Amino acid sequence: MGQQFSTPMNYPTLLGVYLAVNALKDAYVLVDGPDCAFYKAHFIHGRHDLNSTLLRISGRHRVAFTNVCSRGVVKEHDEIIGREIQRMDALEESGLVLVTALPMCSITGVDYGRVIRLRSKLLNKPAIDIPPESLVGDWLDGYDQTLNALAKGIALDPSRRRPGTVAVVGNLMDRNESDHLANIAELKRMLQSLSLETVSVWLSGQDASDLSRVEEAGLIVSLPYGRAAARRLAQRTGARLVETELPFGLPKTTAFMRDVGAAAGKEREAEAFLDAELSRVVPRLKWIIPQYFLNRRTGFMGDPHLLGGFRDIADDLGLKLEGAIVRGRRAHGPVGAPAGVDVLYEPPSMADEVRAFMERPLDLFVSCSCEHEWPQLKSPTMEFGFPSYRHHALSDRPFLGFNGFLAFVERMADELSRPRRKIHG
Repeated sequence: MGQQFSTPMNYPTLLGVYLAVNALKDAYVLVDGPDCAFYKAHFIHGRHDLNSTLLRISGRHRVAFTNVCSRGVVKEHDEIIGREIQRMDALEESGLVLVTALPMCSITGVDYGRVIRLRSKLLNKPAIDIPPESLVGDWLDGYDQTLNALAKGIALDPSRRRPGTVAVVGNLMDRNESDHLANIAELKRMLQSLSLETVSVWLSGQDASDLSRVEEAGLIVSLPYGRAAARRLAQRTGARLVETELPFGLPKTTAFMRDVGAAAGKEREAEAFLDAELSRVVPRLKWIIPQYFLNRRTGFMGDPHLLGGFRDIADDLGLKLEGAIVRGRRAHGPVGAPAGVDVLYEPPSMADEVRAFMERPLDLFVSCSCEHEWPQLKSPTMEFGFPSYRHHALSDRPFLGFNGFLAFVERMADELSRPRRKIHG
């Protein structure tokens, strides 16, 4: 079988764990396994995220490994794990220690939670294990399960819950650049329009200690990258839970506002905000749609939670979606592709259907970075999603919410308006 599109590496769930650690400024992770666990951080630090601090020139990296080999793994090595946890805990800049394992180590039955509990009196920071057996799947599963482990392990005080407050759980903060920082600002702006105070966003590049502010939320808004964590947090704090769409594109942003408005008893405020925002946004498309978008062909490659919103954006702009490659398991749920559109889930990169897809004469291919160069890819490409190795955000460029819709469409129009030689009839 050829290289899979789902991740740029083996152990894809570990990549999701690293993305979550990358989104917590003072979190550290210890992986029980050989040194290959360390090098996987290179797919994020300095490549996808120019602001990542997973690796440090001082050598005090936020990703560590036990370095047990195939011989050592069959021996009892709890002491090695415990010593590394204490070393990371003792770092002045650490605020949280996460512990997990690669399959070659977890199959020996090490109880990482027990290792932490036996040393709890020696630790000054929270230490939480991510059960290795839960890390089965792809990078989206790794991110989701890390959030779920945090939701289970952090200390919470339900008595601090306050009315008029909201927490967003399940935001994919895959890098600390201005596109994702602007997404968080846009989420808060939309919730503020309902007179709701956002006390916490999981995750948002915050310190680990800020995670506990979720206990203040009277309402928890669940986004698709952290459903399990949102349910667990609502159970622990007694907050009301609303599971809603990722607000990517106008229809899903509208659904997000109506879902949250209904859950908070703010339906009137939600409708007033929607009327004002649509009146602001839609007229800006009047001239750009026929000039750049109408009846042109597009394709998509990225994670499944973005495809539905991209389909909506294509429909609103008059684009024809020709096909899509999903970098994630089919089990993440329906992607909402229209009838007649071919959707490939994690296909081997050299499969015939992938080659045929890459050879289609598209006007614009919206795609995350590929591991390989594709000589047969003749279409103009706009890099978007995880991973993005060539496009970086230096100024506020959200893609969620109404402001994100405008910024995303602007990027697409810029790409379509570039002069190019004619590539198809």
